Amino acid sequence: MIKKLNPEELIKQIESLLVELRNSLSQTSRTSTLNAAISTGKEKKEFSGLTAKVYELVEEGFFDEQKTIADLQRKLKDRGANKPTTSLMAPLKLLIDKKVLDRSKPGKGIYNYFKR
Repeated sequence: MIKKLNPEELIKQIESLLVELRNSLSQTSRTSTLNAAISTGKEKKEFSGLTAKVYELVEEGFFDEQKTIADLQRKLKDRGANKPTTSLMAPLKLLIDKKVLDRSKPGKGIYNYFKR
């Protein structure tokens, strides 16, 4: 008699088999990173430099509520990355383009950034 699995269990088994298959084919370390993302069921975003630091804050929930660029600058400074606000514009723009963050501008005020 064959045991019937619910869809979630079946997906986990398939993902596990894919990880084993990729490991047996000795893929590069980048594929190993992808395998880890698949096995946890989460898509991994890859960023570097200052963008990676900002993305880390996104994952930690810093942008769950609207934040200004000055809020971001203070948070990064607390973590040892003392950057001018002008250098934060490019990472924020990239994360907006990748649909990780969004922004709003209430009236004539400054932009507020938040998680999508």
